[in-house]
Amino acid sequence: MPFRIFQEAHEMGFNQTRGLLIATCIAGAGLAGCGPASELEPGNEATGASQQPLTEGAALTTHDASCLQMQDQNTWSTYASYLTPVGPALGLSSVLADLNRAGPMLTATTHPPAVGYKGGFRWNDGDMSTTDWVPQALTAGVSGSTNVAIVSWHYAPTTAPEKGVRISVADISDMSLSAVNYRHVLLVRPTSSGNFAVIPEHGGGLAWFGNYLYMADTSDGVRVFDLTQIREVSTSTTCDTAIGHVGTEWCAYGYKYVLPQVSAYVVPSSITSPCRPKFSFVGKDTRGTTPVVLSGEYCNNTGTGCPYDGSTPGLGGRLYRWPVDATTNRLKTVNGLVSPERAYIMNEPNVQGVAPIMTTTSTASYWLSSTRYGGALFKVSSSASRTAYLSGSAQWAKMPEGMHATGSGTNLWTVTEGVSGVTNPATGGRVVFFVDQASVD
Repeated sequence: MPFRIFQEAHEMGFNQTRGLLIATCIAGAGLAGCGPASELEPGNEATGASQQPLTEGAALTTHDASCLQMQDQNTWSTYASYLTPVGPALGLSSVLADLNRAGPMLTATTHPPAVGYKGGFRWNDGDMSTTDWVPQALTAGVSGSTNVAIVSWHYAPTTAPEKGVRISVADISDMSLSAVNYRHVLLVRPTSSGNFAVIPEHGGGLAWFGNYLYMADTSDGVRVFDLTQIREVSTSTTCDTAIGHVGTEWCAYGYKYVLPQVSAYVVPSSITSPCRPKFSFVGKDTRGTTPVVLSGEYCNNTGTGCPYDGSTPGLGGRLYRWPVDATTNRLKTVNGLVSPERAYIMNEPNVQGVAPIMTTTSTASYWLSSTRYGGALFKVSSSASRTAYLSGSAQWAKMPEGMHATGSGTNLWTVTEGVSGVTNPATGGRVVFFVDQASVD
């Protein structure tokens, strides 16, 4: 069904009163937010934990997000121009024609347990065992005639130099082969004409729309990368330990390709907690006539968790729906500002990823990937308690992270972070796999 969006008259009134709403939220509004209840979906009058206690596994709680907005940094043309001296812009097809690593396919004895399992692959031996890089997010799409999975990895060492985030571009067109070919690409942010730097983020979420790759920026919002602006850089010995313009070369710590950021959507600094969320993960939802970027918060159930959890640590993580302009594949803005069209409190701890349940038209239903119980897939909605698939019951993989649901409603893909020190893919090593959506619906 079409997404419900604010009516034009309501948008005008909302923009006029935005400053008052933000001021009210900053002044100390509780978990319920600070906007009018009329923005909520009919039949879900509870606006947060202040009206409906948080219970693990309970239905999604509708949340009032009227105090929240993001601002387009509008560096689209500037950042692209900064890369001109580096060399010609290359499309994703150039990387796909130059894949240099092979990840063996999972077999009946090497794949992790998962309800509805259909297929998957592991990384090569070096990527299975490295402690420098850790897989985080997954998204998928099509480039030309090639089906592609993109996985982000964050750089784990705390000592200099910081290498930021890399992505793996994998050709998943034929999962009947013996291996999946892939290549790592370093994400960079242009800093001046002919120069760039790494992006020191966690890389906890990815969503692919058109030529744009959205990545979660934990503290501030989402960063956007342009897959048509990939550049080839030097792989000389000098570049193994360098980033940016070095002498007559452009370096990326030995990586052959860089994917540059072109803009970002950030929460203004004037918006503070509890209105200000974390952007722990993102996802893609194309149900209805208006696609959305999903963003959500990781809240740890064993610690203080999110500041708006009250007496139920870990359960107050929020899930937001950010509308995308289907023509430009950028977020929909009014005067440079974008507002979430809907929001929920998840009532689940340790959430690492989200995917829409494509076998239904209800936009209030999702799969949540969680490291709760060592690994779990939760089916959630605003009308029913969750359905859980747990790694401890041999129903799901350990340490799952980002997810992607194919638009056809056929497959649900996920990537695992991997259990520390484990390289066996069947017992907790890093894997990418997919299951039948209907089996976990």
